Amino acid sequence: MKRIGLVVQRYGLEVNGGAEQHCRRLAELLAPDFRVEVLTTCALDYLTWRNHYPEGVETLRGVPVRRFRVDFPRRIRSFGRFADRLYATPHTFTDEVEWIKRQGPHTLGLLHYLKAHEAEYDLFLFFTYLYFPTLLGLPLVPWKAVLVPTAHDEPPLTLDCFRPLFHLPRGIIYNSDEERALIHGRFRNERVPWEVIGAGVDPVTGADPARFRRRYGIDGDYALYVGRVDVKKGCAELLDDFVRLHESRGLPLRLVLVGGVAMKLPRHSAIVSLGFLPEEDKNDALAGALALMAPSPYESLSLVALEAWALGVPVVANRASPVLVSHCERSRGGLLYADCGEFGTAVERLMTDPPLRGELGERGAGYVEQYFRWPALIERYRRFLEGILKETAS
Repeated sequence: MKRIGLVVQRYGLEVNGGAEQHCRRLAELLAPDFRVEVLTTCALDYLTWRNHYPEGVETLRGVPVRRFRVDFPRRIRSFGRFADRLYATPHTFTDEVEWIKRQGPHTLGLLHYLKAHEAEYDLFLFFTYLYFPTLLGLPLVPWKAVLVPTAHDEPPLTLDCFRPLFHLPRGIIYNSDEERALIHGRFRNERVPWEVIGAGVDPVTGADPARFRRRYGIDGDYALYVGRVDVKKGCAELLDDFVRLHESRGLPLRLVLVGGVAMKLPRHSAIVSLGFLPEEDKNDALAGALALMAPSPYESLSLVALEAWALGVPVVANRASPVLVSHCERSRGGLLYADCGEFGTAVERLMTDPPLRGELGERGAGYVEQYFRWPALIERYRRFLEGILKETAS
């Protein structure tokens, strides 16, 4: 049985990033057919990269996970100031090297392991182009590397340090046609074998909105946001739009936030922040929501939108994200907005038109069932990886 190492910046049941969740589920589903091992850091928090998990090997849901210490935490504010200057002004490659170091998670132990134990693995899957383990780890083993970039149009993608990365691997697996077009257009790397596969959504049974309401004291209608509550995820605009809508029209609606908070929240009685929730509670919350709010302009797939649709819940999405626009247009399961006015109109339509709400949710559920269930996607992953393995063996 071939041995595959999945390299990712964070890994754990408590880690709720989309790319990390994608990696974890893929590792579990590939395990019956390959000797899968995850190579990752001890970090839980993506902002600071502070070591949280113990270093060494543990088994998580049947998958061996080998963790390496982060050499030093990220200094959030100083990194943010440095990065903003880098993106906005002319700079040298030395400046980009400094950006890589500060961006993190800086883990020389993981790099040393890759170099020393490369011969023990038949293939490596590197998740997320953006971080230290992929940017510096993949070039150590390019002849055995497949990249899952989870890329979107953001300032770091313009840095020169990433250009070689998209030409080096034996294959690239994209999450969407929009991501593939973005990378091909920017890096002209069409010669690297590729496939658009994406990620799947598992069926959910027994989701209970009433249980969620009892457990967290939520009554009445609520819109839901799930993910990192972060300026970069469009949450500042979402909160502004919601507060304006609430105050100008007096809608009896709450906005419930589920996920770690990385920004200052407005003090408002209609905004409820619950932090990270266990999977069962998250599904209960989704099942009972008026709609899922998807404000991020930067997405390579948006798993949480697919999870909402799988439960028959409509999505209200930011028109600035090509991926979300494509999802909504193909599924006909969501409403799009470009500004505060369109946001308010979309929310009011869902509140006052239950048949529309049901129709959008039903269409979304059909879309997920047709295109985003794991059995079909994992078979495509297997075929792609087996093709790369045959090439590396020849």
